[in-house]
Amino acid sequence: MEQSAGKSENKGILFLKDNVIFLPFLALLLLFMMVWPQKITDYPRFVDWQTVGNLTGLLIVVTGIKESGFIGRFSKGFLIKTGTERGLAFALVALSGLLSMVLTNDIALFITVPLTLGFRDVIENDVKKLIIFQALAVNTGSALTPVGNPQNLFLWNHWGIEFFAFIGKMFPLFVVMAVILALFVWKAFPSKALTFHSQPRKKEVRTRLFMVSAIGLVAFIVAIEMEVARYALLAILIFYLLLYRKVFIKTDWMLLLLFVVMFIDFHLLSQVSWVIKGMAHFKMAVPSGAFFSSLFSSQIMSNVPAAIFISKFSHQWQAIAYGVNVGGNGLVIASLANIIALRFVKQRSVWADFHKYSLFYLAVTATVVFLLFFF
Repeated sequence: MEQSAGKSENKGILFLKDNVIFLPFLALLLLFMMVWPQKITDYPRFVDWQTVGNLTGLLIVVTGIKESGFIGRFSKGFLIKTGTERGLAFALVALSGLLSMVLTNDIALFITVPLTLGFRDVIENDVKKLIIFQALAVNTGSALTPVGNPQNLFLWNHWGIEFFAFIGKMFPLFVVMAVILALFVWKAFPSKALTFHSQPRKKEVRTRLFMVSAIGLVAFIVAIEMEVARYALLAILIFYLLLYRKVFIKTDWMLLLLFVVMFIDFHLLSQVSWVIKGMAHFKMAVPSGAFFSSLFSSQIMSNVPAAIFISKFSHQWQAIAYGVNVGGNGLVIASLANIIALRFVKQRSVWADFHKYSLFYLAVTATVVFLLFFF
């Protein structure tokens, strides 16, 4: 009886440690429920269910790829070619950034982060820092195009900007962020050779699971682009629940719950009177005011809600776009892509390590962008 109670207590502590980022958002939601109980019935419409549905499908098929053991077994050739930690970092950062331009920042992470995690079966080097820089990379790469991230998609549609005109306006920002990121990679990763396990970790390779999951990933991305993702999601749910229940169980369902809670929190936060009054102190009619208000709002309510929120007070779309894209770095909540990347790692220390790099990267990029474009 006592052993059972001890195990339950240990599981509870482990759950809290694994979901430490979830607890503050849950506490904020409970506070809103007490302050504005009349709005509880409106919570479902505050959630972007299309985004949650897309993430659900992606999480399941990516979990299938991870559980197949395929990536770790067949990644040694790629690692030998990169040779060093710095070479590997540049390759993964470039891949993540390029994919984010066309597939959105979150989908790019669903493709590249499992690849990085698979390297742990082959090399002794810590891959945690690689994933942190992949998060910075997708925030940088996705800034270039209207379809790179949700905030750009909103601004592009809201102001009806021509596709290539949008890219032209965002190109200078992308160049600045990419150059600074390259310098960060050069400094953060040594040129020492990768260390391979003397006895590579033997992990069962489930080729069939990998194949169906890889095909499922491609098919689901196509379904998202064709706007029929809801039907594809239903097929994925039924397929894995019936044939690969272990994959279904190991899917990070807490991440999805976190996103639902965050959507509600951010919506309610944008309606708080002191937040609205605080925005009045920024001169949002001028580009520099719109830039800084977008950047700082991203740290409070994430960059997608910030883009929607600031657009209600300013018509400076380019300054808003620069602010929310630069502001996607900094605090982990500034971009949902950051949370997706770090949740894959399953280590508490990664959250502190992320801020060690992201806050410095935010400070440098924000300063340079301000001096070049808004001073």
